[in-house]
Amino acid sequence: MLIVKKTEKLEGYACAPPSKSYTHRAVIAASMSDGESKILNPLNSADCLSSVNGCEMLGAKVDYRSEDIWKVVGNNNSPTTPENIIDVGNSGTTLRILTGLCPHIKNGYAILTGDSSIRRRPMGPLLDALNQLGIEAFSSKFDGTAPIIVKGGKFINNTVKIRGDISSQFITSLMMSLPLSENDSEIIITSPLKSSPYLDITMDVLNKFRISIKKEESKFIIDGNQKYTSTNYSVEGDYSSASYLISAGVLLNSDITIKNLFKNSKQGDRAIIDIVKEMGADIKVNNDTIKINGPYNLEGIDVDVKDIPDLVPTIAVLGTFAEGTTRIYNGEHVRYKECDRLMACAKELNKMGAKIKETKDGLIIEGVKKLKGCKLETYHDHRLVMAFTICGMLAEGETIINNEESVRISFPNFVEVMRGLGANIEVK
Repeated sequence: MLIVKKTEKLEGYACAPPSKSYTHRAVIAASMSDGESKILNPLNSADCLSSVNGCEMLGAKVDYRSEDIWKVVGNNNSPTTPENIIDVGNSGTTLRILTGLCPHIKNGYAILTGDSSIRRRPMGPLLDALNQLGIEAFSSKFDGTAPIIVKGGKFINNTVKIRGDISSQFITSLMMSLPLSENDSEIIITSPLKSSPYLDITMDVLNKFRISIKKEESKFIIDGNQKYTSTNYSVEGDYSSASYLISAGVLLNSDITIKNLFKNSKQGDRAIIDIVKEMGADIKVNNDTIKINGPYNLEGIDVDVKDIPDLVPTIAVLGTFAEGTTRIYNGEHVRYKECDRLMACAKELNKMGAKIKETKDGLIIEGVKKLKGCKLETYHDHRLVMAFTICGMLAEGETIINNEESVRISFPNFVEVMRGLGANIEVK
């Protein structure tokens, strides 16, 4: 558990951890390539190591002994039949992308599963999409959740329709798989697309590995007979993880500088900069650093989280300490993450004295500015651990946060980084 007490000041420098989204895509693309690639500055987190394990099960060789450089020898666009079940742990990204690549095994079946959270997360739209393409892919429980079974085979059809309002990861999976088809293909999105910046990240990474995809309104056009080509790829800093450092700096007495955040990043969660500025934080942004001298007097705003679901816990914390009302909306897909984050934010922060009301697709937060420490459940969700830590640093008394170890999923050294800035926190 994490013990958090009121923190008087944060000061110093911190590096944002490497991007989880970019690391996943880069190592998987490298694993499909025709030679050796080097992934520079990868995120050595539990989730990303799940992708490493899955890539090795499909025939790649990954040397990840160095934290700074992963060397990946690809399977030359021909994944092998796994010798065993692919266990993705808690990584939904790994499960979904590899499910889409498993049809390319030469023969036999691939079975993919994960922890109890993964075995509850929806896979139906992706399974339906693969079935449309002529691939035998199904849930062993026939309920659209893992364990997932995929039979190797050729894509028969060249048009697939899929909804875009549950998870963009389904579409990323198809985008990474269909270029290997013998035929040109189209992905047609049948509902409003949410989390679309993640698809921009996918296309950005694929382009580096010589895979081309065209986007036209509500569809993606993909040429067939493409090949992944090995390359060296440098992973940029992660705005999702940095949002906790930014919110801490904005809310506490602070003099901090956050490095390794690219100003022109394609990450949707770069929106955290605009959000805190709109709320009243006068933070300074340079090419790859952010300078914060808090605290700032924040005012509540309305935030559409359609494309930034991972920022919801951070925004909930900011809204709790802001003047007036903060409304989070267009976030029904946030309920399908590691846990139902809308429910969890409302339930747990209200224990501390927050005033948060759940809606169907978001939260209504009345700023209270003061919280009291208590024991919080995090539902094994890494983002809740980090967001609640910020609340504990501002609350009166002691806050106890369960399942601290889940931060290993995306920000393995979160506690060390926060302590280095002066946070009054410790693991017990």
